[in-house]
Amino acid sequence: MKQFTFEKENFQPDYIALKFEVLDWYDRKQILGYLFKIGFNMYSGLPPKADAIRTDPKKKFKIYVTENIPDWNGTVIHFTGKNAKQFYDLLKGMVIEVKIFQGATLARFDLAYLRYHKKTDNISVSQFLFMCFEKIRITHRKVSIDKNNAGLIQRIGHRKNNRCYRIYEDTENKNFLKFEYELKSRALVQSQNLIFLDKLQDFEHQLSFEFINQLSKLLPLQYSYMDWLVYKLRPLRKRGKGTTKLTQKALKTDYMVTKNFSKLSDRRHFWNLLQFLVYVQELSYQTDYLGDIQYRQVTFPVQHFLEYKKESNNYYQVKKILQFFDELQTNSMIKFFTNNYYRSLVTIPDVKLFPGKQNRWTAEVWIAEELFYYAHPFLFPDFFQQKLTKHEFEVLFKVIQTFTSEENLEKVFSIKDYFKNYQSTLNNSQKIKIKNYFIQVIQRLKEDDLIENNCKIIRDGHPFNTNKLTSKNINEGFIIYEKLNL
Repeated sequence: MKQFTFEKENFQPDYIALKFEVLDWYDRKQILGYLFKIGFNMYSGLPPKADAIRTDPKKKFKIYVTENIPDWNGTVIHFTGKNAKQFYDLLKGMVIEVKIFQGATLARFDLAYLRYHKKTDNISVSQFLFMCFEKIRITHRKVSIDKNNAGLIQRIGHRKNNRCYRIYEDTENKNFLKFEYELKSRALVQSQNLIFLDKLQDFEHQLSFEFINQLSKLLPLQYSYMDWLVYKLRPLRKRGKGTTKLTQKALKTDYMVTKNFSKLSDRRHFWNLLQFLVYVQELSYQTDYLGDIQYRQVTFPVQHFLEYKKESNNYYQVKKILQFFDELQTNSMIKFFTNNYYRSLVTIPDVKLFPGKQNRWTAEVWIAEELFYYAHPFLFPDFFQQKLTKHEFEVLFKVIQTFTSEENLEKVFSIKDYFKNYQSTLNNSQKIKIKNYFIQVIQRLKEDDLIENNCKIIRDGHPFNTNKLTSKNINEGFIIYEKLNL
C-alpha cells in the first residue's frame, strides 16, 4: 500500500491536546518553562476567555493551559491551529525533548485539509454542504449544519464522540473550504506510543489513511469540492470485475493536460508512448543505475513493437515509429502530463537505434524502474490495438484526454464544441458516425467497470438524466461519471 505522510497529502495538524492526570507544581513549571523557551507564549483557559500567564512579543506561537474544566479533567495543554502545526513540526524535526512530556497522554488530535475554491466550482459552498447533509443523514444520525459568525459549518458525529468531522469555510481565509478530522481519547490509544516513541511515519500513515478512507464513505464524491479526495483515492481503488482482465495489458496513464495537443503528430506520438510503456513490461531486461536512480534497459526489434500495435511492417510505418523513438529521446512528450513526479518517471535518459538488413531496426531504451510499480490513477482498455479510422482515433483520444484531465468524477463532453473545433469539415453522415462511436466507447468503459451506469445529456446548456445515450440526444453533449470501486 502507498505510504501516506502529512506533507505529501497536504494535511496539517490543527489541534493537539496533551493531558496530565496528575501534574505537581514543579513538573508544571518545568514543562511550561520549556515550551516558553522554544517559542510558545502561555495562556490560562481557552480562547476567547484566556488570560496571559507569561508572554513575550517576540514569540509567535501560543499554548492554552486548562485545569479540570468540563470535558477536560486534569491539566491539559492545548495547541490550536498554527500553534499545533508548529509543535508537531518541532516534534517531527526532533527539536522537542520528548522526555519532558513523560506522563502525558495524547487527548486530542485534529487533522485538516484546506481546499481552494475554484472558478470551475459549479455550485456554492452552502449548496455543497446541504448535498452532503442529505446523503449523510440516510446512514448517519449525528449530522448537522449550523451557522456561526464565520458562516455555515457541517458536523458529522457528536463532539463528545471519539471521532467526528467538520466541514466549513476557513475563518482566516474565505478562499478555502476546510475539512477536519477530530480524534479524542480511545481513538488515539494506538497512536499514543507512535507519537512519543519516534514513530511519526507510522502515525501519519495511520491517521491519513483513516481520514481519506472515512471521508470517502461519508461524502458524495461527485461534486467539485471533493476533487482533492478523489485525487487521493484513485491510486487506492480496487479494480472491478470488468477491469481485472485489463490489469496487465491496459493503457495506464497519469493526469493529462487539457490542451497542447493541437498537432495530430503530437496525439499519435503520445499514444505511442502509452502503448510503449505497456509493451515493455513483458520484455526481458537488465537493470543498472544512472547516478542514484535504477533503470531497466530493454532491447527489442522495432518491427516487433509494430506487430504489437497491429500495424503494417512497411517502410512508411517503420519510418513513423523511428520518428517516435527520436521524439522519445528528446523527452518532449512529458509536457503532456501535469504531475511533475510522474514526468520524472517517464523521462527517458537514453534511446539507441541500430539499423539492420532490409530496413530492420533494433531499439535499446532505458526506463526508470519505479515506473513499473507506479500506482497509475487511470487505466483503460488498449483501444489502439486495432485498425482505427482517423475519426475513431480522434474520438478515443478525446474520451481519454477528458477522462484524465478532469480531477472530479463528473466528465463533461461537449459534442457541440467538439464538432466546432474539429480539424476538418464534417458532413451529417460523418457526424452521426462519430457520435455513435462516442457511444460505443462509453459502452466499453461501462463493460470494463470504469464508469457508473447513470449518465446525463446536455440540452439548452443544462444536464438531464437519461437511460440511454443516442446519436440524437447527445447533439449538444453528455456527462458520465467515473467509478472508483473503493
